Amino acid sequence: MKLIDVHAHIQQHAPEELEGIHSRAEEAGVGAIITAGVTVDDSVRCVELADRHPMLFAGVGVHPTDLSGPLTDDDLTGLDEMASRDAVVVMSEVGIDHQPHVLARPTESGRPWVDVQDEAFRQQIEIAKRQLLPVVFHVREPGDDLDAASAWPVALRIIAETSAGANGGAAHYFQGDIATAGAVLDAGFMVSFARPLLRLKRLQVVAAWLPMERIVLETDSYPQPFKKDRMKWTEPRHLLSVAECLSEVRGISIEEVAERTSENALNMLGAHGDQVRTLLD
Repeated sequence: MKLIDVHAHIQQHAPEELEGIHSRAEEAGVGAIITAGVTVDDSVRCVELADRHPMLFAGVGVHPTDLSGPLTDDDLTGLDEMASRDAVVVMSEVGIDHQPHVLARPTESGRPWVDVQDEAFRQQIEIAKRQLLPVVFHVREPGDDLDAASAWPVALRIIAETSAGANGGAAHYFQGDIATAGAVLDAGFMVSFARPLLRLKRLQVVAAWLPMERIVLETDSYPQPFKKDRMKWTEPRHLLSVAECLSEVRGISIEEVAERTSENALNMLGAHGDQVRTLLD
């Protein structure tokens, strides 16, 4: 079975880049890519792209760091309408981000960013529940020190209070510890690993501990002009290296990793998984 990249941002690349990105992904054994929006307009681009490219599927949502203030009625209506489209298989990218520079920005309404993010996350979870979409969510702590964590408790509280786990989903770009991973599982979600798995030994410990049926893979691919060598930009083709690392950590073959993580992704997508499955055999 081919690999599934459950979270990327392909729509942010220049149109002329897309053919190469797709062909390199296929050569690396990637059969399907879910490209996620970070604003309403960006989500529109995701849907349009997924409508044109068979291996692409869309996520719609507003990222917590891309909020310009509380979501408007027009924002919510637009997201709700897009979430009903056939090409849309997840609600993403949504979540909570407590990085200091994010929370320090002034808001026009005067409301604290923690409150704005909280409300937006809840509202988008409600859209996901109404449209029967899994939620692939973002959590970013104030810093690298796990002892200083504050975003995860907030995110998990919102998830519990909204019953977000009813439709499942995944904690995207996971970099937490075993206790946090366990809380994600208890909430009804998968854990999604990306390229940090290759370099973080503590993350490999989490990957070895998790039940295999609760792991999915991603690349979080987006344009990276800060890397001068274009071929060093992260792309869906790099999903293969994440899968290879997981195979070493788990002591299983790359073929088993591909089969089991892809099956996990299809299970996560529920009824929306049927249209993805046709691309994998």
